[in-house]
Order: sequence, then structure tokens, then C-alpha cells
Amino acid sequence: MPGYFQYFSFGLDGYIDRLLTRVRDQVVRTFLATFQPTAAHTVLDIGASADEHPASNLLEKRYPYPSRICALALDHLPALHQQFPRIRLVRGDARALPFAAESFDLVYCHAVIEHLGAREKQAAFLVEALRVARRGVLVTTPNRWHPIESHTGLPFLHWLPAPVHHRCYQLLGRSAYASEDRLNLLGAQDLAAVVPAGQPYTLDRVRWLGVTSNLLLILRKN
Repeated sequence: MPGYFQYFSFGLDGYIDRLLTRVRDQVVRTFLATFQPTAAHTVLDIGASADEHPASNLLEKRYPYPSRICALALDHLPALHQQFPRIRLVRGDARALPFAAESFDLVYCHAVIEHLGAREKQAAFLVEALRVARRGVLVTTPNRWHPIESHTGLPFLHWLPAPVHHRCYQLLGRSAYASEDRLNLLGAQDLAAVVPAGQPYTLDRVRWLGVTSNLLLILRKN
């Protein structure tokens, strides 16, 4: 499967598509319930994708005030503009956001932090997200300790030391996830450890098969 979603589906494509959409829909609903944005609030979505998977860009598809969203993407801006003509699009790096301090009321980021490299870079991203937000930030990432790794669809390999499971992904033809710079998974303790010192936070969870599949980090600003 091209693009962001490169998992082994084992003939379960329809089920996996529905599952990913359900998970992302729950994240969007948590974002809306937590911050209760109105038409007066601006939102920065970090990590928009041109992937045509039904679970892609679910905030843009579900948000009731799309003209209030600014979406940050690394590339494919013309394709994104065709999909979402009412949304402002900006090219940029999540670790060095091209915006002034407190440019947006809220920041939303789904499944990006695990692709930003070493823990120090993940921590730098959270500092940036907080810098540009006035009210709060929601960041979500797959849970490393779920038995199924959501990017590849493979069980248990990601529980091995990172160099080992990255090498396995390389051998299995998933080079997009075969290095720390491409995929550095986080568990709940890892995610808490990259929160800036002194910043209050809460962790919410999405569960699948009775185990936490996704972690939701909620940061509020005074």
C-alpha cells in the first residue's frame, strides 16, 4: 500500500480500514470534547497527509469549522488543496514551526511525534507545539506496547530493541520505518518523559483488543 499506510493487512483490508478510521475518529471526538472549540477558535493541524486512505486527515473531514484550520504538511500541498480548498495549508517542519508564538488557539497532531527521530527531537516538537498554542495541545501516537504495530501490521517485532526491529522491517520491505529517524515508538512513560518540565498534562487512551492502542497527550496552557 503506497503512502503513509504500509501495513501488512493479511487479507483484512476492509476491517483494518474501518479500525483505523474508528481510532482516529475517537481521537477527533476527544479533541472536540476536551477543548470545545467554537467558530472563533483557530486550530493548527500538524501533519496533514495527501494519502487517500479513508482514515487520513480525519480532523479536516470531521471538524465543524474547516475554514479555521491551518494544516502543516511536508509536501503534496497542491493535492491537499484539491481535497480541502477551505483550509489554509503551510509547508513546514514540526520541530521548527514557521509561526509566531500563540498564533493558534489549539494545536492538534495525530501520529507524527513517533516519526520525528530521537527523544530529544520529540521533546523539541512538544516545546514548539506549546509555543504556538494559546489554549492547548493534543498529540496522539500509537502505543509501543500494543501487540500489533500499527504502521506495519506486524505483531511483537516492535517489542524487540529498536535496532533489531528496524532491521526486521528493512528485510521485510518496510524501509520507511526501518530507522529511528523514521519510526521511534513511544509508550506512556516515554511520552510523559518528553513533556517539558513543569508542564501539566493528562494522558487519555484508545483501546483495541482490550489493550491501549493509542496514547493521547493533552496539554493545557494557563
